[in-house]
Amino acid sequence: MGAGMTDLTEIHTTFDHALFFSAHWRKSPLLVRGGAGKFLGRTWSMAEFDAARARALSSRPAISERHGEVAFIEKVSDFDENLAGLTDRFCRMFGAPVTWFDAIRTYSRSGIGSHFDHSDNFVLQQRGVKEWTLAAPRHIDKGDIMRRMMNQPGVGSHPLPQDDLVQLMLEPGDLLYIPLLWLHSGVSHGESLSISLVCPAVSLYSAVMPFLTRVLKSRCLGYQPVPALHSGLTKEARAAAAATLGDATRALLSRMTDDDLVEAVLAMQAYHP
Repeated sequence: MGAGMTDLTEIHTTFDHALFFSAHWRKSPLLVRGGAGKFLGRTWSMAEFDAARARALSSRPAISERHGEVAFIEKVSDFDENLAGLTDRFCRMFGAPVTWFDAIRTYSRSGIGSHFDHSDNFVLQQRGVKEWTLAAPRHIDKGDIMRRMMNQPGVGSHPLPQDDLVQLMLEPGDLLYIPLLWLHSGVSHGESLSISLVCPAVSLYSAVMPFLTRVLKSRCLGYQPVPALHSGLTKEARAAAAATLGDATRALLSRMTDDDLVEAVLAMQAYHP
């Protein structure tokens, strides 16, 4: 284990909420032997996967498959009412506006390539064995992290570093917590089934801009019709219209830092945590 890495040699046998939030939440991975069943409150079977897969097949791109190797169902809780019924509880537990479950079934040695997510993930191994390799976010370029948190397309795949890796084996019934932005790769040694609780992180942009927009609209700030840059304008008139739009835009942007607007946004955030 390289310098600065969290050691996972202490393997837990229970999911202790107080310890989890103080020592692991968005800090370091956690492996709980036999913790999946208690965390979920039930097991999830191959038959339930097959039923969800049948429903998901009519709703592509929810399902992604490589024949004879792996089948992945994104938001499988949309296709399984038992899993869907658990999501509200996890929203409250982890302070997320929404949570969902993904499911992955392997039929041979296979897995999904190394990547990082803008979410906290709880892998609940239901059947088979899967080998996991993880690395801290410090190995990722800050620009990639910024783009991932803004949900820009084409960001997320990332090679694992050569050192400072956490490697572990997940067995049936085990729980693995993968913190926000941690690199991870899971490879099944054969047939396996696992589901993952996904708790998406909320960017500051997402926590501010919708409320700011509502405040601006409620106060009719920015109501002015902007100049129409129509084909009948002379070069001078077009430049003047563009300058008028620029001045009005600067004035509106400057209003966004007014104390009363800021307090109104903060009040909305408090009401909708």
